[in-house]
Amino acid sequence: MKRLVVIGAGPVGLEAALYASARGFDVTVLERGQVGASLLRWGPTRLFSPFGMNVSDRVKALLGADAPAEDALLTGPELVARVLEPVAASLGERVRTGVEVVSIGRSRMTRRDRPGNPLRFERTFSLLVASAAGEETLEADIVLDCSGVGVPCWAGEGGRPAPGERAAASRVVHYLGDLEDKASEVAGRRVLVVGNGHSAANAVVWLADLAEANPTTRVTWAVRGLNRRPVQAVAQDPLPERAAIVDRANDLAEHPPAFLTVERRAHILGMRDGPDGVEVRFSGDRKATFDLVGAFTGYRPDHRLIRELAVAVSPVSEGTAPLYTALACVTDCLAVPKPSAEDLETGEPGYYLVGSKSYGRMASFLLKDGISQVETIVDRLAGGRR
Repeated sequence: MKRLVVIGAGPVGLEAALYASARGFDVTVLERGQVGASLLRWGPTRLFSPFGMNVSDRVKALLGADAPAEDALLTGPELVARVLEPVAASLGERVRTGVEVVSIGRSRMTRRDRPGNPLRFERTFSLLVASAAGEETLEADIVLDCSGVGVPCWAGEGGRPAPGERAAASRVVHYLGDLEDKASEVAGRRVLVVGNGHSAANAVVWLADLAEANPTTRVTWAVRGLNRRPVQAVAQDPLPERAAIVDRANDLAEHPPAFLTVERRAHILGMRDGPDGVEVRFSGDRKATFDLVGAFTGYRPDHRLIRELAVAVSPVSEGTAPLYTALACVTDCLAVPKPSAEDLETGEPGYYLVGSKSYGRMASFLLKDGISQVETIVDRLAGGRR
């Protein structure tokens, strides 16, 4: 029986564990935090896609009468409590939480040893993991890396840290749940939102509701472009929740109410943390001081654990290189074609980036795509091909 390790107990990781177990693999799930840790940071933000699109029929059957309605739009914490925790419980001791994967390599080989040689591929994977009990080494025949893209991108111009941004970290949030947690601190204060994607749109809409209840709240929204409606909209969007958030955020930007200032073509050139707040310098010789900065500028994968694997990472997306080539021209998540098994190859047979980590910084990922990847990869492995 082949030993298969899944890294990450999020939606795609647990789908992978459930399916691989059913196909006869000896499965272990390693989760650094708790089940669904990344989703717990979403706060009150609801998924744009309905429940029925986000899980497999296997999960629906497992949940039975307790499954949410097909059209339910769950928040991240709701998805964890109602779906992921029951799935994890069904997998029992195969799910290990509080276990961090520090490094992955081939047994007794560096990434430079025997590249492309079949002898390399006969060696098992060796994983150094750390937990409260200490460090240990695990062996695996297959590794599915479903650890996501939880590393926030910097707010500075060009995606680099702005001078002073690291020193101001205590006043900067990157997750919508963290913004909600600071509601009592934010009300009646000065807030900067950076970014023009869906996370930034959600933040601006949430702050608009907060400002309605607390009229002294002041929000500045900094976007890189000049568009009056800065968040990209999908024509006749089939996801009503996404359309509603995008439309409301764009309406606020186009006709800013008293609480909101929109700074366009505003690249962050520097931050300086002081007793009165964070002074932020924008391009165009502009500056302002804020009590809190919401930097919703995207997220990237962490590849430090695979430095000794010969993995082909896209220089553009930081995800799987062949997958980026296959999806580079796709602009909307609902238009993503089903990738081939070859699109999911990383160059290190038996090691796969799965789910949002395979997309890297591409914004077109949906949970259903991760489920499709899981089935493609596991079916191929179960068929004896690597």
